[in-house]
Amino acid sequence: MDVAAQERVEPRAAYDALGKNARLGDIVALGRRALGHAIEARTVDGLGARAREIADELGVTRADLDTPFGNVLAALESPETQAERALAAALLGHVLAETPRKTPEEEDRLVADALWLAASTPYDALELFDRALGEDAADVWVAVADRVRRFDAGRGGSTTRAEAVLGCVALVGSSSAAAAAQCARIAPALRDPALRRLLETRAEPAGEVRIEGELASPPRGLVWTALLGVTGVLFFIHAARLLARVALAYKRPTEVTLDEAGARVRTKTELLGRTLRESDERVTRADVVRFAREVRYPRLAFYAGLFALALGSWVGVRTLSDGVRAASPSLLLAGLALVVIGIGADFVLGTLLPGARGRCRVTLVSRTGRPICVEGVDRDRADDALRGFSPKG
Repeated sequence: MDVAAQERVEPRAAYDALGKNARLGDIVALGRRALGHAIEARTVDGLGARAREIADELGVTRADLDTPFGNVLAALESPETQAERALAAALLGHVLAETPRKTPEEEDRLVADALWLAASTPYDALELFDRALGEDAADVWVAVADRVRRFDAGRGGSTTRAEAVLGCVALVGSSSAAAAAQCARIAPALRDPALRRLLETRAEPAGEVRIEGELASPPRGLVWTALLGVTGVLFFIHAARLLARVALAYKRPTEVTLDEAGARVRTKTELLGRTLRESDERVTRADVVRFAREVRYPRLAFYAGLFALALGSWVGVRTLSDGVRAASPSLLLAGLALVVIGIGADFVLGTLLPGARGRCRVTLVSRTGRPICVEGVDRDRADDALRGFSPKG
């Protein structure tokens, strides 16, 4: 039965029907390239012509693109009927499902593009997030909520009010517990009454809070950091880390889930794009001794003192070497240069850059195991976790 003439067509039905098409892989490639160009240009002008060109390149005929909800090319050219709009949403849903999302930044980029398409074009796949992304939709709902919150706080960047409203509507319309938890998480803090009222219609007590970042070594003590700095060891530590990250793509992405039972820490060790090891550690709430995040620029005064010591030593040695012949003053100066560079790298990479980007470091200390430190965590999300989770006993 052809449903193109029906007045109300569910995008989920179109999504399922499109998934049965024999040329689904080529259809997704067509949608990704055509809609990707529109997203980059922030306009759908010429989308139909470009879609036809891409279809020819892929060797896909118009007949291959026929579905019970209409033709995919017609949906890309100018979706006018309810069926064509549902088909356009279904196509975008399949594209989103095949889009790689390994980091919070990639989740945020996907959400930004989906919100722009929903607010400015006929291609709205927001209600298909749960269907298309499955369990991964939970991370996307976190990104949607974060976009709404940043817009409300005046830090939304390119996010428009229409996009923020549609984000709220999508959160409220989702049947998932993850979306309900995000409604409960951000609704009380919103200043915009319209956005807050929208979310309060769905808000339920949040069951868990998740934060994401990268596993890091626990913060060093001040004395230990000073010793590593003045001996030049900090320089070699950061040089080795830089080599591992750039040359070997070494990463340790970490997700911490906090709920009434306690904390669950899931970590992957990746090298050259492959997962070498996965760990899943649980800490009961009774065993948590401390859960905290660093301030925006931690140890600023301490690093300023170390810089003053290193630079003062540099200037003093240069002055002394001008007046007194030494066996090798150049080597001594080179050693002091390593001290300065090492301290500088530790300060910039561990303190200055994360704070400037709205990122922070979160530390979980338990009675039974080693401290768990996660860096690169969104500062607002860390604050939400701190408000909703506190050690017991």
